[in-house]
Amino acid sequence: MSRDKEKDAYRLRQRRLACENIRFEVFLDDVENPNGEIVRDYLVVAPKVRTGELITGVAVLPEVEGKLGLLRIYRHAIQRHLWEIPRGFVDAGESDRSSALRELEEETGLLCADADLESLGTFAPEPGILAARVHLFVAHRCRAVRPFSGEEFGHKEFRLFDPAQLSALHAAGEIQDSSTLITCFRSRERLSK
Repeated sequence: MSRDKEKDAYRLRQRRLACENIRFEVFLDDVENPNGEIVRDYLVVAPKVRTGELITGVAVLPEVEGKLGLLRIYRHAIQRHLWEIPRGFVDAGESDRSSALRELEEETGLLCADADLESLGTFAPEPGILAARVHLFVAHRCRAVRPFSGEEFGHKEFRLFDPAQLSALHAAGEIQDSSTLITCFRSRERLSK
């Protein structure tokens, strides 16, 4: 069966807006499966700004003289500090690349030339409930244009690591964010080819 036929076998019967804020809408959907059964109140979280391909955010791994940059961020939802790559939402009318360069500068004080921004593809962070995809990038040959400010909520520190240190952080459970893990994996795969 083709992907289109598989998709058409499931039908949205009703969508109710449960709540929203400036970035997200939360829906309760009633979905009919291929057997004609209705699954009620299927939770869908949808970012308000998204492209036709459901790109809602970007994540970018900065590289400075062979070292890779991570942010130490407090994540309230899990009440823990983690090491993560810079990431954020795509703004209305903004391209993925422009968003990646903006987030890189806002969160770290680093910039790179557009030609040094390498796409690593996209991924779906939680396809069971999020109507979203994130575009992943590596920013090669970054340079500082200002000091790290830590002004965003929870952002505590920005630090450069060599690949062995990143592996140790991962092994210690200090890197848990899927954007960070996938970007590090994909960038390491490309370097080994």
